[in-house]
Amino acid sequence: MSQKKVDQYKEYKRNKEQILKREKRVKKMEYAAIIALCCVFVGWFGYSVYDSAAHKSAESTETVEATEVDMNAYGNYVNGLQAAFD
Repeated sequence: MSQKKVDQYKEYKRNKEQILKREKRVKKMEYAAIIALCCVFVGWFGYSVYDSAAHKSAESTETVEATEVDMNAYGNYVNGLQAAFD
């Protein structure tokens, strides 16, 4: 090993307790940030679902209009295909 590596190892050994405490603290902060982010996401999702349900219940009082569709052209097309394959 080179002298530089030896010095780094000795420095690590000297400050090992502080380094490990710092790593644990950083890991706890990362977990806290992830949990907070998940809570925000779940809260946002729940609010969105509630808000859309509230709008649907308000819109359900409106009347629905029926629209007629002329299917004669489609029927003629399908009958033409059947006649072509017979």
